[in-house]
Amino acid sequence: MSITVSGGSLRGRKLATLPGRDTRPTIGRVREAIFSILQHDIMGARALDIFAGSGALAIEAVSRGAADAVLIESNPKAASVIRANLDHCGLDLRLIVADFRAGLKTLAGEKAVFDLAFADPPYGLILPDEMYRVLGEYRLMPAGGFLIMEHAGRLKPEGNEIVTTRRFGDSAITIYRYD
Repeated sequence: MSITVSGGSLRGRKLATLPGRDTRPTIGRVREAIFSILQHDIMGARALDIFAGSGALAIEAVSRGAADAVLIESNPKAASVIRANLDHCGLDLRLIVADFRAGLKTLAGEKAVFDLAFADPPYGLILPDEMYRVLGEYRLMPAGGFLIMEHAGRLKPEGNEIVTTRRFGDSAITIYRYD
């Protein structure tokens, strides 16, 4: 299966995905919604793609003007797909092959900071509010930074830091803004 970059300089590029159910690529209309909402915050941003799967969110962000992106993926087979997609797109982005907490800890130790963090974990692995808290504890997000989290549609995250939640069938995205 493949998905297509929907905007920016790499628009129309086909990206490979891992066959089977090991990853769940963010579908095109969800990616379109995310980047429509964030269109004024992407240019020059530093992006983090956690649970990267195919790398589509990081690649889409860079295609639309993000300055750089780092990807974290624990599945070695998915990491191979990401590397192939990055090569296909001519991108030299950092890929950390590790459990998401180990990857975040590594980045925190480097004092890395990101303007955008995309997280599309297996549903139930980590709740949206917990992901927001973890990124804040690791000091990876500056004031004004955004967490974009895909999660099961039945969840209803709440809090003043939420910009919006949009539902797409059985899934949803919640966008948080750090103060």
